[in-house]
Amino acid sequence: MSDDAYLVCPPCQVLLPLGKPLVGDDGSVVRFHRGAEDAPPNSGQPDLTRALWKFLAEHAGHPMRVKFSYEPDFDVIAGFRRVGGDTVDDVPFDEYLRDWPG
Repeated sequence: MSDDAYLVCPPCQVLLPLGKPLVGDDGSVVRFHRGAEDAPPNSGQPDLTRALWKFLAEHAGHPMRVKFSYEPDFDVIAGFRRVGGDTVDDVPFDEYLRDWPG
């Protein structure tokens, strides 16, 4: 099983996949990487970056947190709606970002 991280808004039951947490020498997360190993860094993925800013604006004031797939209670978010996903219950980036002025 791969380790992944998600920005989660529990009250709204929505999440934004951040990708794999990459750690530094001291074991702390230094960045996240979404996509294949040769994919650009998250900051170089325009749709992901815009979606992050919209997500933060939409959920400002909510108790958001970064959730890791290896946490024991990870299954709590299994049914949350995913921004940037491709299943029937998810919201693709193009739909999520449509008409957003940010």
